[in-house]
Amino acid sequence: MASGNQFDRIFEEYVAEIESALPAVTEWFAQLKASRKYTAQGFKIDDVWPSLTGSHPVMIRIFREHFLRLAILIERLDREEEQEDEKEPSEDDWGTDDDDFEDGDEEEDYDEYGERPSEPHQVLIERLRAERPDLYAHFRQFMFIPIGLEDYLMVEREIENG
Repeated sequence: MASGNQFDRIFEEYVAEIESALPAVTEWFAQLKASRKYTAQGFKIDDVWPSLTGSHPVMIRIFREHFLRLAILIERLDREEEQEDEKEPSEDDWGTDDDDFEDGDEEEDYDEYGERPSEPHQVLIERLRAERPDLYAHFRQFMFIPIGLEDYLMVEREIENG
């Protein structure tokens, strides 16, 4: 199972990267709005860039990287839970309850309903909205979900080697 609080660590790194990127990203968006490039052609800036500052390639890269890291973590935890469920009961466990053996660290990875995140967006979007509404505002109408097995495998290799 997850040790430390891997979900918290990934979330904290995600927040730190967003905070680091924001000055350049907000400057980019301010220049984009000031240029009137789109309004002169009859478009609203919100129609062209619905996520506003979240549309910047750096913000997409940050989201994508952490989305894939979380997807890999969730997949690993799912596999571990499946393997644990498939283990044959031992006579040594007779008369014990599985809940008696839960590791205290595991509790940290679970939400108030007793469940750990099952989807990356629960950490990257929903938790950001709850804990950092100032940063969540930059992901208004953010419509990006990275897909592709190659991406997952590449990030998993980077994580294992890093």
